[in-house]
Amino acid sequence: MSFPALPRQWAGLRAQGPAGLLAYPLLPLLSLMLAAMLGGCGGGGGSASSSSPNSQTSSGGDSTSLTTPASTISITAGSPALVTLAGGAALQGLGEALVVGEHVMVLSASDAEITLNKKIVHPRTRLSVLDKNGALISSVDYGFKLADGYVGEWLLLPSTDGFVMLQAGPGTRMLQFDAQARQIGAALDLYPTVAASSTTELAAAENAAAVDGNGFWLATTFSLLPINDKTQYLLKLCKYDFTGRQLTPPFQIASSAVRPRVATSDGTVLTTWLDGSTAMLAMWPRGLGAPVVRSLGTSGAEPQPVALDSKGKMGAIWNGKASFTSPGGVLGVALDKSGVAVLPTGRTELGLEILSTQWAASGRAPTIDARQLQGRLLLADVGVGTYSSGDPQGDVIVVADYGIGTAALSAQKSTIQRMRLYGGSLTMGNFPVLRQLIFADHTLLLVGDEYHLEAFRITRQ
Repeated sequence: MSFPALPRQWAGLRAQGPAGLLAYPLLPLLSLMLAAMLGGCGGGGGSASSSSPNSQTSSGGDSTSLTTPASTISITAGSPALVTLAGGAALQGLGEALVVGEHVMVLSASDAEITLNKKIVHPRTRLSVLDKNGALISSVDYGFKLADGYVGEWLLLPSTDGFVMLQAGPGTRMLQFDAQARQIGAALDLYPTVAASSTTELAAAENAAAVDGNGFWLATTFSLLPINDKTQYLLKLCKYDFTGRQLTPPFQIASSAVRPRVATSDGTVLTTWLDGSTAMLAMWPRGLGAPVVRSLGTSGAEPQPVALDSKGKMGAIWNGKASFTSPGGVLGVALDKSGVAVLPTGRTELGLEILSTQWAASGRAPTIDARQLQGRLLLADVGVGTYSSGDPQGDVIVVADYGIGTAALSAQKSTIQRMRLYGGSLTMGNFPVLRQLIFADHTLLLVGDEYHLEAFRITRQ
C-alpha cells in the first residue's frame, strides 16, 4: 500500500541571530487592517513508567519567578488491542484521528485505488467510528467520492456539528460531517481552484489548521504553476468559521515557506514553517495587532508548534539530528509572548533543549504527537531501541509527560512510559502514525502504519 509524499521545494536561506532567533516585524499596515477585525476571533481578539526530576536552574523568559508545574506521577498502559473492520480485515493506513463527543473518529486508507508512477495508491478516505476504548462501531469507505483523483493527506478538525475534513494539499477542499461520519451538504473550496494550465494565478500547495473558538485558523502556502525546482511558495493565514466563511481577510506572513504548521490556545496563534533550511515562526498573542515573525534555531529541522496550556502559552518541538553541538533527539522549547525561546540561565543555543534524554530510543515517526492536558505536555512517538536489557533492537512506543512551568521546557519534570507493540512485534511499517485521544478518565493511544492499527488504553495519576 503506497501513500505518495507531497512535493516540497525548499528555497532561500536567512541568517540567524543570537540564540537562533531573529525578529522580523510585519508591516504596520497589517496591524491597522486586522486589529479592528479580530477582536472576537482570536489572534488579536501495561508496563511501569518512570518519573525523574530535572534540577537545572532556568530562567523564565518574561516571568520574574519560577513556578512548580503539576506533574504526572505514573502512567499505566493496558495491553494493546488490534482495531479491525467488521469482517476482521485490518484497518490500514492511519492518517488522522480526533475525539467527537464520546467517540473517536479515525481517518484511514480506502480500498479504492489508482496507479501513479506505476504504483498502486490508496486515498485516505475511510472514516471509522470507535468507542473510547478503541473498539469499532462503524466504518464507511468514501473512496474517491470526496475529491476525485485526490490522494494527498486530509486534516480533521472538530466542529459544532461533528467535524470537518480539509485537504492538506494541494487544494483547499472542505467537507462537513456529523458525529456518525455522514457528510453534511456539499464540498466547498476555501480558496478558488486554479487550472493546471494557468501560469499567472497562485495555487494552494500545503495547508495546516487549528481550531480556535468559533472557527479555525488556516495556514496555506501558494505558488505559481507549473511547479519546478525554482518554485517559491508564499504563506498566508486566514480564519474561517465551520461553514467555510472567512472571519478575517487572508494575509501574507512569509514570502518563502514550506511545511506550514499552526497551533492555537485561548486566542493566541502560533504558525511555523521552513524558509529554506531556516525554521521560522509567527507568534500572535491574543490582543496583539499583528504577529511577530522570528527565526528558530533548529539547525534546519522542521518545527512543530504546540499549545502548552489552555491560557495562551505556546512552544515548539522538533526532531533534531546529532551534531558537534547537540546529541540530537526530540527537542523543544517554551516561547514567551514575543516568540522568544525560554532557555536555562546562561544557555544561548537550542541544540541542548533535549526532551528525549530518558526515552532510551531514537524517534523515527515523521511527526511527534503532542497534546496538552491540565498543565502538562503529552508527547507520543515511536523510536528505535530495546524495551529491556537483552532484548533485540526494534521499535518501541514512547509516551512522555512534561510539566509546564515558567522555566525552560528541558528543565521540567517528566514521566516516561515505554510500551511494546501488539503481540511483541519488533517493527512497524515505513509510515508510523501515533495519535493521543483524550477523555475525562483516560487517554486512548492509536498506533498505526500501512498494515494495521492498534489501540492502547492509558491512565495517569
